[in-house]
Amino acid sequence: MMDEIARLRLKSPLEILKPEENGVAKSPQQNTKAKKLLHLMEMPDHLQFNPYILNGYRPLQPPLGCVRSLFQLHNETVNIITHAIPIFYIILTVPDVLPWHSKELTFLAWCHIAGILCPWLGSFVYHVFMNLDYGPMAYYVLLQIDMLGIWTSQSIGALPFVFATTKCLPIVIRWSLIIFYCTLSIWGLYKAMIAWSPWERRLCFLLPFLNRIGLWFLRINKAGGGDPTAFVHVILQDVVSILGGCIGAVHIPEKWFPGSVDMVLNSHNIMHVLVVAAVWSMHQATALDLHWMARHQCN
Repeated sequence: MMDEIARLRLKSPLEILKPEENGVAKSPQQNTKAKKLLHLMEMPDHLQFNPYILNGYRPLQPPLGCVRSLFQLHNETVNIITHAIPIFYIILTVPDVLPWHSKELTFLAWCHIAGILCPWLGSFVYHVFMNLDYGPMAYYVLLQIDMLGIWTSQSIGALPFVFATTKCLPIVIRWSLIIFYCTLSIWGLYKAMIAWSPWERRLCFLLPFLNRIGLWFLRINKAGGGDPTAFVHVILQDVVSILGGCIGAVHIPEKWFPGSVDMVLNSHNIMHVLVVAAVWSMHQATALDLHWMARHQCN
């Protein structure tokens, strides 16, 4: 007995209380922290937004832990990679194909760069830090950053299309259409920042989209402007994006195979790839339109 008391006195209180040395089971919280990846039901409510993705979730972590997770395989890895690659591609290649020689188009060229870069930056930040251990409000702020990037693409990024389509209209009509589109975009930004449900976030872009459809018909008419060869990309940039949004909304294919596509080929992965394709079409259309505006003179 005396030997046992002496042995305990040589240890600190924290060492004496270690569960593994005293047969005490770890708490659920300790078990959660010990796991590298978690099950859906182990995540907080605000991160349980897809009931068909069952495994591969990162535990809640501080900012440095979120950054370190870039070098781990989890169910957000594909989402991060598919939006990180376009960032580097845009920075390295896009500025060289725009008509910077035309001073009148410098503003629209920067609008285009912002429109094709910001959605990837916002999404990258959101997906990397979405498992921050700062609570639901921190997650909501990250979601707003993601939405701001999407809004920049849909609104500011679409300005070259609006300017090209209305280039040869009477000045009063042209600027009325431009101001109307900007007003709808600002309304969409407000709705995006206060939206709580996924469908509310999608519908906040509905009115600017309907306005762009109206500009499609103007573009078909001789009164509308823009490079004629860009029209197919003008259509694809919205159609492909909508297709991706619908796939993400209905959770296909993971709805058919719960737990089987947790790491790759789930609806959010597919949506990311389709959105990248849509913005590529947006880039093709805008580059053609900008060069068209640089050389075209209205009668």
